[in-house]
Amino acid sequence: KYHKKLNLLAKTYISIDKNSMPTLIGMSEIENDKVLRALTMDTPLRKVGYKFIHYSSNDIRGIDVALLYNPKRFSLLESRVITAPINKEEDRTRDVLYVKGTMGKENYNIYVIHAPSRREKNIKKHLRAEIFALVYSNIDSLYKKGERNFIVMGDMNDNPWDETIEESFKTKVYSQNPQPILTNLMQGNKDITGSYVYGGSYLSFDQFLVSDNVKKHIIYNETFNKSHIYNPKFLIDPNPKNKLITPFSTYRGLKYQGGISDHFPIIMMINE
Repeated sequence: KYHKKLNLLAKTYISIDKNSMPTLIGMSEIENDKVLRALTMDTPLRKVGYKFIHYSSNDIRGIDVALLYNPKRFSLLESRVITAPINKEEDRTRDVLYVKGTMGKENYNIYVIHAPSRREKNIKKHLRAEIFALVYSNIDSLYKKGERNFIVMGDMNDNPWDETIEESFKTKVYSQNPQPILTNLMQGNKDITGSYVYGGSYLSFDQFLVSDNVKKHIIYNETFNKSHIYNPKFLIDPNPKNKLITPFSTYRGLKYQGGISDHFPIIMMINE
């Protein structure tokens, strides 16, 4: 099961674009460096020579985020974690990964997030808002110092139109925020599509938020469409009872069904 999942992950990344492998791959639910070494060295991805950035966090479930990068196209300048202020033991969660590096002639500031879940009647909503605000504060500080290329990616466990996202990342235009630093690329997916399906509805928890300087260099085509969701047939649950296009998860409840994830990946192409 373990090796099958590793190879399905590799198959997904390889299938995105026949002409080019991804330069950056943000990941969540990572247990340790061992699985990242296996993914990059023991699957067809070894031909690319991916490096990875991963820090162990104090998450209560023992999972983290990580970033894979192709060193031939992305030069790492620095990396660190942004840790949420935790007041209670049960609030221990994943750190946000911050990475700065060069693609082409530009420096990029990248944030990989896996926000606390909505379990237990959404009790951790406040913590998600705090984490998003902390990330935005970091972005705002760098913006004031002249940085212009920002990419925020990850599973936010909130939709782009939820107040936690709109208010914490300041994506809405209002009198005191006439030119938002960030645009949420999933804003237009409401009631149309989503990377996750729950309760018979599409959810857009997986998101890209980008600055204008990044947005103007995004390329769209048949694969890289404006939903930014990648859902080829082998990632779709074949169950004929599904009314929506549903990700083919590894488990359905406690039953192993051999899929790859209960979320579709999100993708973005930038003209370097």
